[in-house]
Amino acid sequence: MATVATTIPTIETEGDQLVVMDGVSWTGYAAFLRLRGERSRPKVVYLDGRLSLMSPGFAHERMKTLLRVFIEIALEGLGIQFVPAGSTTLRHKRKRGGVEGDETYYLRNLEVLRGKKRLDLRVDPPPDLAVEVVVSHAADDAVEVYRRFGVPEVWVCTETGLTFLLLDERGDYAASETGLAIPGLTADEARAWIVRDDFPGEIEWRRAIRRWVAEELAPRRDRRKGEAEPRDRD
Repeated sequence: MATVATTIPTIETEGDQLVVMDGVSWTGYAAFLRLRGERSRPKVVYLDGRLSLMSPGFAHERMKTLLRVFIEIALEGLGIQFVPAGSTTLRHKRKRGGVEGDETYYLRNLEVLRGKKRLDLRVDPPPDLAVEVVVSHAADDAVEVYRRFGVPEVWVCTETGLTFLLLDERGDYAASETGLAIPGLTADEARAWIVRDDFPGEIEWRRAIRRWVAEELAPRRDRRKGEAEPRDRD
């Protein structure tokens, strides 16, 4: 089947560039990754023969960075060990998918990752959390790849909202008010921190998050944990 390239219109002020090619074989996808080499751009998503190439603009990268900082401060403040995997290429031939998240995190199976230089989803577990930032393109293909890989939680962040998607018992994603990766955190709270602009600078913003995690989120997590623990019967 011939490969057809289609340029998707983008929002010029954001600087995003998106190209979609249909009819791309797995061999063609793998060849493109080899040609790109160690470069991180363009970001690539592959699903059932459709190859999407995206070079993000400033708005996308800014939102991605704010989310990364918020997530890592929250995890650290809650004492949750993690391994950030960034935009590592995750692919699986049998599942006909490949994806490079804006941010990905391992929160479990950390010993399995110790000393690894490459991830192979045929034997290695998928990340526990993936983040997709959407400015001028849909995240549908990426989310479907995460679903096939069994990623438990995906955050989809747009300029107007943040959605937590959790994998249910049927293997489908469903929106949830709270997530799994950061206990007790709601999507609305995370979104509120990302869009705040009432601080003099980045340092003050980060300090405020740390205080909020210590004074609000951590005690809330501990209360919920205590309520969930079984009580001894007399």
